[in-house]
Order: sequence, then C-alpha cells, then structure tokens
Amino acid sequence: MKNTIKSLATLFLVTAMTWGPISAFAASVSKSDEAKVLRFYLVRHGQTYSNIKEMTIGGGGNAQLTQKGRYDASSLGLGLADVSFIAGYSSTLGRAYETANQILRGRNMPVTQIENLKDISWGDAEGGRIDDLTSKFGHSGNDFEFYFGKFNDPSFKSPVNAENMYQFSERFEGALKQIASQHQGQSGNILVTAHSSMAFYLQKYRGDKPLSGLSNTSVSVLELKDGKFSLVDFNNTEYLKSGYAKEKQLPPLDITLVINPMTILSKAGVMEGTSDSDFTAQGIKANQQLNSDLKNTHFIAAYSSELGRGYKTAEAVLAGHKQTLIKDENLNEMFLGHWEAEKITTIKASDSQAAKDLFSADRVIHFLSPDDGENGDIAAFRLDSLLSKIGYQYEFSKGNVAVFTHPLIVKAFLNKRVPDYRLPDSDGVQVIKLQYKNEAFNVKDVKVIK
Repeated sequence: MKNTIKSLATLFLVTAMTWGPISAFAASVSKSDEAKVLRFYLVRHGQTYSNIKEMTIGGGGNAQLTQKGRYDASSLGLGLADVSFIAGYSSTLGRAYETANQILRGRNMPVTQIENLKDISWGDAEGGRIDDLTSKFGHSGNDFEFYFGKFNDPSFKSPVNAENMYQFSERFEGALKQIASQHQGQSGNILVTAHSSMAFYLQKYRGDKPLSGLSNTSVSVLELKDGKFSLVDFNNTEYLKSGYAKEKQLPPLDITLVINPMTILSKAGVMEGTSDSDFTAQGIKANQQLNSDLKNTHFIAAYSSELGRGYKTAEAVLAGHKQTLIKDENLNEMFLGHWEAEKITTIKASDSQAAKDLFSADRVIHFLSPDDGENGDIAAFRLDSLLSKIGYQYEFSKGNVAVFTHPLIVKAFLNKRVPDYRLPDSDGVQVIKLQYKNEAFNVKDVKVIK
C-alpha cells in the first residue's frame, strides 16, 4: 500500500512538473499565433473654404481649413484622446495634413503623407462649383454616381473626365495596404486623415446600403485582420461631440506678456524702436520686484525679444526659475526708420498722421512709416503669428508661458486682436495677463510695477 501511495505521489509530482511547462508553451504558441489586428481610424478633414462655397475641389487642388475646421479638428483630437495610436498618416493635400496634426496635438507623433490617400480627381471640373455642373449636365455635383460611377465598375467613363470610383478605390486600398506593410507584426490603431471620397471606397463594405457621404471630421473605422478588411464604424460624429464637451471644460492658456521697464534712452525722452539701452535704477528695481512677484508661478516656456532690454528683463524676472529662454526676433520692437533714437518731442512736433498714430494707443496698427521703417500692421502680424503659434503649441498644457517684448508692438497687436482694449503708456514694467483659447486672445488683467 505504501509503495502504491508512493508511486501515485511520484506520478502526481512528475505530472505537476511537466504540466506547467506544457501549459506555458501552449499559451506562448497561442499568443504568437494570435491574429494581429490593425484598425484604421479614417477621418475626413475639417471644414474648408471650398466646402462653404460648394466648390468641386478634389485631388487636383487644396483649400485651407476655416477657423471652424481647425477648431473641429482640434476638438476631435480631444474626443479621440482615449484612443492610442501607433502611427499617423494623411494625404499630401494640406487640408488633410493640417487636420491630422491638429488631432495629434500633444502626442509627439509625426504625420506621414501618402500621395495615394489624396481626394478623388474631379478631372475637367476641378475648381468649379456644384451649381455649374447642375446647369451643364442636369445632375447636381452631389450626384456622385453620375460623375464617378460605382466602386465596382472599372469601365465607367466620367462626363467630366474625372477619376472613377473604381480607380480611386484601388489606389486608396493600395495606400492602406502600404501603411499596413509598415506595421507588420503589430496590432493597434492608426490615424488616417483624408477626404470625403473615402465614402466611395468604403461603400464596398456597406452591403446594400445606399451610397452616403462623410461629414467633416467624422470617423470611420476599418479593421484589417488576417489580410481582410471589414468596416467597424462609419461616419461617426460622436467623437467630435465628445471633443466639444471636453474642450469647453478646458481652461484657457495663460500667457504672461511682459513689457520692459524704463531704460536710459526712454528716460531721456528718446524714441526706442530697435535702438537699445540699459535700464535705469528704477527699471532694475522694477525687474527685481516682478521676479519676487512671480517666484511661485509655474512657467512651462519662456520667450523674449533679441533686444537687450527684452532678454535682460527676462533674465532678471526669471532668475531662479531654471526655465530655458527662447529668443525670437518676432518679439523685437518696431523698427522706426529715421525716427530711431529721435527725440519724442521732435516727432510729436511734426504733427503728422504717422506721429499721431504712433502715439495713440488705439491706432498704432495704422502707423505708416514715413521712410524705411516698419508699418504697424506688419508689426502686429509678426507678434500675432508668434503668439498664436505659442498658443497652439501649449493650449492643452498646464502652466503659464512668459513672453518678454516691447510697448509699440504690443499696442499694435492688441489693436488687431483685442481692439476694445487700450494699453496706457507707462515707465514701469507692464505685465499683461493674456489668455488664449480657440485661436482667440483676451486680456484678463494688467498691472504696472515701478
């Protein structure tokens, strides 16, 4: 009996020892043989100006996104925040590429452009209008099968010599297969931004359902498994709606716009454009005070002009913050031509319209230089461009961006973007609390430190 028990125990032990490795091997085989699945999130680009004007612009041209188009693309990015992408692709047309970059903001993911993802070509009708086609052929430009045929009809001849649906579908699927080949052995989600003509290709996976278009910034999901495509989702706008809701809950980006304090030239009543000078004792004291006031402010980025009074203000104010300072010429003061380093009283005495505009807080943008200086609208444009770029880059970040610049260019910028606000003259450090959201700027607060 003891021998029997011993034998059974030995058998159980051997079985237990061998069963573990066998199970692990079986699991590993199962895991390695598991089919890889790629999901293509196919997004139509945001609204364009040609969409508004109902133009027939396809693969032969581009149209810029409207402000709504950019806002929707950015909102869609928020709506897709919980979707982890392994790669991002777009057509080579700007409207699709910009949409992809808006969606992927903050993900540090490049967008690869592929020619065969381009919109279907309208042929002879490129650049026209839908109404023109209706008048000429008696069929609306939205009667797609009249102009493009069907996805399964390779012999269709378009009345406007457009690319037919079959040709488009073949090249579009070829592009998807090209993308898939770059991700062999991977499973995951891939963003692809393209055009409304994706609906023509996707029709082959929709069974008997009638041909339907795609809304701007809608999402369709195509799954590739075992070498076969299947449609999982079509023309979904819920991601966009979710993004709208998330966007409304986001606070605006805070930009601390700092204007340099009194310098030796400004104290002497001399006009400083790109001319430069050191701070007065009062100016140095003002910078030190602002450093103390902002010591607990979390800055995620800092920019300054290349002029000494700009970057020296930044260095003094940011001392102790350990923040890398980025110098940018677009923050430099306006160049005033032969009025550079001129006595302010002399300029005002000219009683010219240019002088009146330059010294009026609400008219700097209208300043026209009397010689080779910079006009106010040009200065406003370059500061606006840089601040908008900063806003776009950091809009979804937590923290504050510090920007150090000069009075005239700031007044010109405010005339352009916040026209109801007037920035008064001051000989101290002016600190403007600027807020940015959805491409709009707002002045939250202004204080002066002397």
